[in-house]
Amino acid sequence: MNTSNIQKRIAVISGGTGYVGFEVVKKLAEDGMSVAVLYHKKSKEEVEEMMETLKGGGHHAYVCNLEDADNVKQTLELIEKEMGNIYACIHTAGVIPKPKQLHLSSLKDLQEQFEVNVFGSFNFLMSAATILKEHKQGVIIGIITANVVTQNNTKARGAYSVVKFALQGMLVALKEELKASNVRVYSIAPGVMEGGMNSSTPRAFIEIVRNSSPTKKLTDANEVANKISFLCGDDSINVSELTFLLAPETQII
Repeated sequence: MNTSNIQKRIAVISGGTGYVGFEVVKKLAEDGMSVAVLYHKKSKEEVEEMMETLKGGGHHAYVCNLEDADNVKQTLELIEKEMGNIYACIHTAGVIPKPKQLHLSSLKDLQEQFEVNVFGSFNFLMSAATILKEHKQGVIIGIITANVVTQNNTKARGAYSVVKFALQGMLVALKEELKASNVRVYSIAPGVMEGGMNSSTPRAFIEIVRNSSPTKKLTDANEVANKISFLCGDDSINVSELTFLLAPETQII
């Protein structure tokens, strides 16, 4: 793709050291954007090693607790002070789902998912929306999951499915609210992937999904990164869809 139209723009990626998040970081850096990576649990040394692998320059990493609204707001303000006006905010952070059906879950199970996947998402997305609305341009992208679109295979995800529906609801609202401010809002709905959130998923289940897929493939993190790269560029300026389903196995989920 033509990347000249997104060079020198600033992109903030929450969960930017994660399985999908870092693929997004690498792709946007390759495109010529300056990336601000938000992380929480990895060590500073680990993150520095990851940042050294990025193409281009002007990239920074910031410790940020998404559950702390003030910390999120202050971090985004610091990014603008140190790096310049933010153009894109990509929300990839999340908590690994528990393999427990919703009716077998406890209130604590639901609360754990809501803390980061709903309240943390709210803190990041609302701070991002405020900043981009002031700039009168930009892109907000959230990562949901394929079963929000297909409304199948939710029983294997339990509380995780619930919080991803909530995240989609936020993005629906923001899309309408920010349209007049020239801020585009999208969601990416990936299917089953081998790593990241599914790193502890039984291999047998992963293979069942793969073999049942018409293409015999699973969703790849690079596909997600490539779609986000496109949506951050001016080539997508007239794209009005909210959600993009990236799931080869959607016929069986």
